[in-house]
Amino acid sequence: MKNILMYAVFFLSMTACNRSGDDAEPVTYIDKNRLMNINKYLANKDLDIMRHFVKRKSWKMLLSGEGYFYEVLDEGEQPKITDKKQVTCECRISLLDGTPCYNIKNKVFVVGGSDEIYGLHHAIKLLGKGGKARFIFPSHMAYGIRGDFDRIPPRTILLYNVYVTNVR
Repeated sequence: MKNILMYAVFFLSMTACNRSGDDAEPVTYIDKNRLMNINKYLANKDLDIMRHFVKRKSWKMLLSGEGYFYEVLDEGEQPKITDKKQVTCECRISLLDGTPCYNIKNKVFVVGGSDEIYGLHHAIKLLGKGGKARFIFPSHMAYGIRGDFDRIPPRTILLYNVYVTNVR
């Protein structure tokens, strides 16, 4: 095994050294403005999809300033949740076509200070303990271009049904 590894390293080093700059494939760069335009296009496309979904369902959802849709079903107790609060909630997460992704009974996270998706950190602040809401997050506020490598595909808009069970 050790000999195979040594031959592989030797072969790779020899082939890498023999490459001249002339036969290397050119690298194509996309300028910053083009990338920004692509991102704006994708964000607008997500927004259109979410608007049509809400209209088709006849839901009374509002569009937040951050770009997600929300419907507060019950605000819960006062005070509302703020940054650095530890929240325990139940979350049903699904795709817009109704495909269930996760049904989490005791999701615990710190608002503004955990690995939870960006959208939930903002949206949860609309609620207090006992609050219930549904949120539609565009892909860039959820799992982005990568998905979660399990049940959520890349560039996916998600529907979250949330019930806050505790705030500390």
